[in-house]
Amino acid sequence: MPVLVDANNILHVTGVLPPDIAGVDEEGLAQLIAESRYRGDAVCLVCDGPRRNRPAGPIAGVALRYSGAGTSADEVIAHLVAQCTAPRRLTVVSGDRAILRDARRRRCPVVTATDFLETLARDHATQTKRGTPPRSRPQTPTLDPQSIDAWRTFFGLDDSTALERLARAAREGPAHKRPHDRRTPRQL
Repeated sequence: MPVLVDANNILHVTGVLPPDIAGVDEEGLAQLIAESRYRGDAVCLVCDGPRRNRPAGPIAGVALRYSGAGTSADEVIAHLVAQCTAPRRLTVVSGDRAILRDARRRRCPVVTATDFLETLARDHATQTKRGTPPRSRPQTPTLDPQSIDAWRTFFGLDDSTALERLARAAREGPAHKRPHDRRTPRQL
């Protein structure tokens, strides 16, 4: 599920993160998100201002989008929410009441900045305690090469094009469950 995060609102919330991870910048926030339960989701941090000397590409799978000069991140998020064709699948994270109100009007799930940071802090504590990142979804078991060959023979999937079609169908899922807007936050 795509997640839009108002980075500046998140970064300026104080008193929520424990001291060992408090005071993070965009890169640190992206790293925390990548190590949390949101790591499998398409997350986009929307930052105020031009890029300048800040990271340009995705960090640990989290996309960064800068509003540019003369535009605020709030305006960019409002525009992205308004343009989304499947708003119920788009989660908006912000501390700005106007953004949260507009997102609720479009029926987007919303998360406040404080709740989001508390979730990141809990996930970080769990990860530190266990030594592994927390998982919100069960891990898919992998098959050894002999088992894969046996299943290919059993189902008659020796043809590489048929195998690619099957893999694509498995990635996309059933047609009735496909989202209307397949763009990731990076493509928006």
